[in-house]
Amino acid sequence: MFFIAGVNNKREQLDYYEPILCDSCLKYGRFEAYIEFNEFSLFFVPLFKFGKKFFARTTCCNSLYLITNKEKGLMMERGQGHNVFLEDKDVKLLQKGICGNTCPKCCCQVSEEHNFCPNCGYELKKEQH
Repeated sequence: MFFIAGVNNKREQLDYYEPILCDSCLKYGRFEAYIEFNEFSLFFVPLFKFGKKFFARTTCCNSLYLITNKEKGLMMERGQGHNVFLEDKDVKLLQKGICGNTCPKCCCQVSEEHNFCPNCGYELKKEQH
């Protein structure tokens, strides 16, 4: 008998957006959460997930945090993110982001003179003074 099985790394965006004042760049932004996990599949049919880790990334400077409170992460995964508020004790800074101008779509570093993101081509909005 022949079996086709495999383990794949996956990432899924969670429906969670919390406005914050960023500790890294001291600007207003928000946490956007996602989950990374391994998925076991048999005959290309996913059977179960294991090794779940929850992360939050800031939109202002792209800092990356590990969500250490598993209960809050599971609530976000179940679609109850509107009831979750992350506190300092719930997250651990993994990577400090780049302070300055970044593309809102792909978080690539851009300069003031760019009209379009050099990485993804997103049209950057110029602020009217």
